[in-house]
Amino acid sequence: MTDKSAILDKLHQLPAMPQVVQEVMSSFRNANVGSAALAHKIAFDQGLSARVLRVANSSFYGLQREVGSIQDAVMVLGFDCIRSLVLSAGFMRAFPATTEGAFDRQAFWVRSFRVATYTEALANRLGGERQQAFTAGMFHDVGQLVFDICIPQQFTAILKQQQASGTDLIGVERAVLGFDHAEIGGEMAKRWNFPPKIEQAIRCWRMPEREPFEPLNGMVYIAVLLDCGLRGEALLKQIPEMLRDRLQFSWEAIEDGLPQPEQLDVVANLMVTT
Repeated sequence: MTDKSAILDKLHQLPAMPQVVQEVMSSFRNANVGSAALAHKIAFDQGLSARVLRVANSSFYGLQREVGSIQDAVMVLGFDCIRSLVLSAGFMRAFPATTEGAFDRQAFWVRSFRVATYTEALANRLGGERQQAFTAGMFHDVGQLVFDICIPQQFTAILKQQQASGTDLIGVERAVLGFDHAEIGGEMAKRWNFPPKIEQAIRCWRMPEREPFEPLNGMVYIAVLLDCGLRGEALLKQIPEMLRDRLQFSWEAIEDGLPQPEQLDVVANLMVTT
């Protein structure tokens, strides 16, 4: 079996995040960070700004007028929304989408963006911090990306085994490695100074009934079900009763607040495209 510490030691091999993306990550923990000053720094990164503005001006956000600058986008959409988009765009640029090999990075990022948007929509309807919800959804399976970079051959073999057997990926990872991508993703989030709630969501979203109960874990869990296409009664049947009760969840409470899947695919592909 692979030593978990050996993979963690390889985290330094991951691409360095642009300075402005590091500052955006730090801003989650620092309430004193000025949105105007951070927006000004984001604007200096033309590639990052272009990607964010392309998404902000998409039909998904339904703006009455086109925004031409990051500062303008912050005024219209709010700092929390732009911060989430910058963080997503920064990671997508550092880990470019490819369709080569067993791990389809483009499909990974598109799915991650959809789950992030569903998680944010749930937080908006059920009560929660929307920016943390989006980020937790965006990086809920980031450990898979770490495996693809740090142990590519082993991870390819694991993916092939999972596809051939039809069993759960987490189970195959534990059988082969002795640990799974949720653990590694949590460690990565911790090292990159994500807030503790986001780190815990990455580690534990598959166990939404875990105590102490954390609503964010449950919302990511439901967002993944939504991304699988479950709706209405079929969705409710897959959500543990305890989780429904704790979140005061009902289909009627969230239905009107969910983005349309076709809209999500359009904006997700805009984000992934360089």
